[in-house]
Amino acid sequence: MRTILRNRFFLAVATGHLVVDVMNSAFPVILASLALQLGLSNAQLGLAATVYVVGSSLTQPLFGHVADRRNSRHLAVGGVLWMGGVFWLAALLPGYAALLCLLLAGVGSAAYHPQGVINARRASGHLVASGTSLFFLFGQVGLGIGPALAGLLLATTSLPTALMVLGTPALLVALWLATLPAFSHHGGSRPASTTAPAPLRLAWPILLAFLALLALRFWPTAATQTFLPKLMGERGLGADWYGLVLAGFMAGSAVGGVLGGISADRWSAKGTLVTTLALAPLPLWLYLQLPLDHPLVLALMVVAGGLLGAQHSILVIMAQAMLPHRMGLASGLVLGYMFTAGALGSLATGVLADRLGLERVLEALPLVIVGALLCALVLPRRRLLEAAAEPVGMPAEGEEHGPCPTRA
Repeated sequence: MRTILRNRFFLAVATGHLVVDVMNSAFPVILASLALQLGLSNAQLGLAATVYVVGSSLTQPLFGHVADRRNSRHLAVGGVLWMGGVFWLAALLPGYAALLCLLLAGVGSAAYHPQGVINARRASGHLVASGTSLFFLFGQVGLGIGPALAGLLLATTSLPTALMVLGTPALLVALWLATLPAFSHHGGSRPASTTAPAPLRLAWPILLAFLALLALRFWPTAATQTFLPKLMGERGLGADWYGLVLAGFMAGSAVGGVLGGISADRWSAKGTLVTTLALAPLPLWLYLQLPLDHPLVLALMVVAGGLLGAQHSILVIMAQAMLPHRMGLASGLVLGYMFTAGALGSLATGVLADRLGLERVLEALPLVIVGALLCALVLPRRRLLEAAAEPVGMPAEGEEHGPCPTRA
C-alpha cells in the first residue's frame, strides 16, 4: 500500500478520481436544492438523476475502448476539465438552464473513470484488489466530501458560489494531469510474463447472476444518494445536516471499499461479497425507524455505506478478468452498467415514491440488497473468483510512470 502511494503517477490519477467524484456526489445535494426551488416532483427528480447518471455511464464503454488504443491522458485531462468547466458555466445560468447544464457534467466523469481504473491497476503491481480498492478509496473520499461541502456551501452562500467552489479544484487537477508523461495506451494487455492469463470464462447462468448482482447492488446506493436529501429536506432539516449524513454514507463506503479489497486479497472474494451483502440490509432499514435528525442516523448510514462499498473493487476486477486484453473496455462496461442500473433504480424509486410515499419506498430498499445476496451465492467458488485478482499487464521497471510494487 505504501509503495503504491509513493507512485506519482498513481497519485495523480487517484487525485483526479477524487475531484471528479466530489462533483458527482455534490450533484444530488445541488439537485435537491434546485428541486425545492423549481418545485420538481419525486418522479422529475428521479428523471433528472437518471439523465445525469446515464450520461455518465452509457458512454463509458466507448471511452474505455479509446483508452485501450490511444494515449489515455487526453481522456483524463479532458474529463476533469469538462466537469469543472460545466460547473462554472452552470453557476452563470439561472433555474432550469443551470439544471440542464449540470446534466451534461457526467460525460466528463464517463471519460475519466475507465482510463483511471486501468492506469491505477497498472501502478498496483501484484496487489491488484488492494491497489484498485485504493484508487476507488480516493473516489469514495471525494464522494464523502462532496455532499458535506455542497450542503455547507448552500447553507452559507448562494448556489452559483457553491458551483464555482466545487468546480475550481477540477481545473487545477486537470493542469497537473496535463504535466504527466504520456499515459499507457496498452489497456493492460501487455503481460508481465511471457504467458498472459486466460480470460475468466463464466457460464451464461453465472453471467446473468453477475449482471443481476451488479444492478441490485447499485440500486439501493443510487436511490439513497438521490432521495435521502429530498426526504430530509421535506422534513424541514437543513442542507448542512442531510449533506453530512450523505457524506457519512459515502465515507463509510470509502473505508469499506479498501477493507473489501484487502479482504479479497487475503481471504476470499466470494466470502467478502456474501458476508457484506448479508449484513448491509439491517442498518439501511434501521435508520428510517428513527427520527431523521437523530445522531444515530449518521452512524447507521456510515455502517450501511461501508458494507455496500466493500464489493466495488471486487466486482470491477472480475469484469476485467473476463477481458484481460481490453481492460479499458471491460472497466467502462462494468462501471457504465452499474451506474446505469443505479440510475434506472432511482427513476423507479421516484415513480413508486409518488404513488406509495418516499419513506415507504426507501424502507423497501433492503429487500433489493437481499436479491443481490441471492445472486452472489450462486457465483463460482472461491478459487475461480480469485483468478480474477491475478495481475495482468503490469508496467515494466522504469516505464514512464515509475516502477510498480510487487508485494507490500
